[in-house]
Amino acid sequence: MTATPDGSASPDGSPSLAGRAGRPVVVALLGNPNTGKSTLFSALAGIPTRIGNYPGVTVEEKLGRFSHRGQSIELIDLPGTYSLVPKSPDEQVAVDVLYGRLAGVPTPDCVVVVADATNLERNLYLATQALALGLPTVVALTLSDVADDKGITIDSAELGRRLACPVVRVVAPTRAGIDALGDAVLSVMQSPRQPPQGLDAHLSAVDPRHEPAAREAIARYAWIEQLLSGVVHRQPPASRPLGERIDDVLTHRLWGTLVFAATMLAMFSSIFWLATPLMDGISSGMDWVSGLAESLLPEGAIRSLVVNGVLAGVGGVVVFVPQIAMLFLFVAILEGCGYLSRAAFLMDRLLCSVGLGGKSFIPLLSSFACAIPGIMAARTIENPRDRLLTILVAPLMSCSARLPVYLLLCGAFVPNVAVGVSWLRLPALVLAGMYAVGVATAALVALLLSQTIFRGPPQPFVMELPGWRWPRWPVVLERVREAVWSFLQNAGTLIVAVSIVVWALSSYPHNDAVIDADVAARREVLSARLAGLKADDPDQTDVAEELAALDTDDGLAAARRGAAQRHSALGWMGRLVEPLVKPLGWDWRLGCAAIASFPAREVVLGTLAVIYNLGDIDPGEEEGGTALVRRLRAATWDGTNRKVFTLPVALSIMVFFALCAQCASTLVVIGRETSSWLWPVVTFTYMTVLAWLGAFATYQIGTWMGG
Repeated sequence: MTATPDGSASPDGSPSLAGRAGRPVVVALLGNPNTGKSTLFSALAGIPTRIGNYPGVTVEEKLGRFSHRGQSIELIDLPGTYSLVPKSPDEQVAVDVLYGRLAGVPTPDCVVVVADATNLERNLYLATQALALGLPTVVALTLSDVADDKGITIDSAELGRRLACPVVRVVAPTRAGIDALGDAVLSVMQSPRQPPQGLDAHLSAVDPRHEPAAREAIARYAWIEQLLSGVVHRQPPASRPLGERIDDVLTHRLWGTLVFAATMLAMFSSIFWLATPLMDGISSGMDWVSGLAESLLPEGAIRSLVVNGVLAGVGGVVVFVPQIAMLFLFVAILEGCGYLSRAAFLMDRLLCSVGLGGKSFIPLLSSFACAIPGIMAARTIENPRDRLLTILVAPLMSCSARLPVYLLLCGAFVPNVAVGVSWLRLPALVLAGMYAVGVATAALVALLLSQTIFRGPPQPFVMELPGWRWPRWPVVLERVREAVWSFLQNAGTLIVAVSIVVWALSSYPHNDAVIDADVAARREVLSARLAGLKADDPDQTDVAEELAALDTDDGLAAARRGAAQRHSALGWMGRLVEPLVKPLGWDWRLGCAAIASFPAREVVLGTLAVIYNLGDIDPGEEEGGTALVRRLRAATWDGTNRKVFTLPVALSIMVFFALCAQCASTLVVIGRETSSWLWPVVTFTYMTVLAWLGAFATYQIGTWMGG
């Protein structure tokens, strides 16, 4: 019997589809990590309709909705887990959702257990626990095409009979079996449920002297072995699979490390030369928009706000969209094909040597995109020591918000010369070096903390390498779209807001009498200095040129703008911080830009564009680069012809941004994840101190080496 007359439920308790009054069927996807669960989710429901956090916890919630045979189905992608005996926050969420214990999240009507067909023995352990919940259950055999290549044949009909639930073979990337899976979900909802036979007998037969968890594991795996007898057949391939031979190289301690280094260098090099034409196009477009706005708006505060504030700030940021898109494109491809898992295997040795567990790799890897999901990913680490240690060092990974700063300064001030081979340029090498600075510093901090505050052995880590596969382009492009859209959202909101504030602070108060007096005083200083210099003094030409410039309209206007900025609220604040930043090689304007960027690192580009937007660029300034690049190259210290930005200064800024905790959102998430505001304070303090010391050493050593 499948349904009662009112369509509410079957006599055995199974929910039915009749009389649901349009309410969608709620289906939960449950599976081990790296079983193709996310790919199956995309094949069923497309792009998630909503990504957020489960109520009350910082575990990601991914929902989708689709229709099959006229029935609306809501899909919940549960966090990956190996067992329904939770040991970490994300595993606890998966269990709470399945049992309907999470407020605001509907109780699933059906569970789809995603099982890797190449490793059924391990995956069916979770399936046996899911079947015990009493919910209608379907087993989806993913990676079935990979199983075929490995000579693994599975009798899914017989396996379904033994499990007492439908078993469907699927190949999610090609959508093979997707319709059959939808049919199985609808049919199992109206079928009487029967428990799998023999499991209870195995549980009772295990020696009771074993611990309860060990007894359950022994019983379940013994039953699974019996269950798969005659169901799974393995035919060894005629030759060793190509993927295994590739893995011999990529996971080798020496060759794998060399390949990883070469891959990263090639990626960073290509970011520069592939994105340059697009960046030039965007820069030209922003220059055109600024020129148009300047021609349409009457001279005054409004035009200055629009041109020198909003457009200058946003234009200095959006020009880096092509390079950010390129970076995430390459990362998504490497992740989609399975290479990053090989990199994780290589990094496991390094992590263990500095006191971190192997499970820290994924959170740290995620932090290269953004520290926030990286910190949240640490919830998969069962050991509280390893989890907290990972959270504290994750912000040192160079996130995508730091990338525009690196790209700007590398492209503007690092000589574009070849290093060893023609395709490897020095800016790309320096860019890779900035990422290495964060990694090396994180390793040193982790080692120090693991030997002092967080003493104890790291948690053991066992990882199964996924098979090689072609990246799914819809997933790759969606990853790129998300990264670019997130960046543009910041450009359209936070960066605009900060640019307006910085423009206002640098424009007011405005006192013409004070500005004229400042320019006159500067003229007197230059005249006195010129009179005191000998004819052969090398400074004579520079001083004479600067004095002569004050007699021209353009030179006088530029001097007045500089004086106005020095006497503005921003200039007043800059003079307060100048003693702190001058040892780093920075002028007061750079100090102000760094302070303004503490809410979010990427704000510094818009801030620099506003602060250094002081009029026309010197005629002698070389062509090429964006408007911001040209202005930074032309910037001089107040009252001198000495350039603000040199190679040691650029390196100092990059090191500072590589190590500093300039992200308020990250600090908030650390507080939530650790349930304490002590650790955000600790993180901010130690990272700021490290950033200053690193920038100081970089500038001083660089200046000394440069003579």
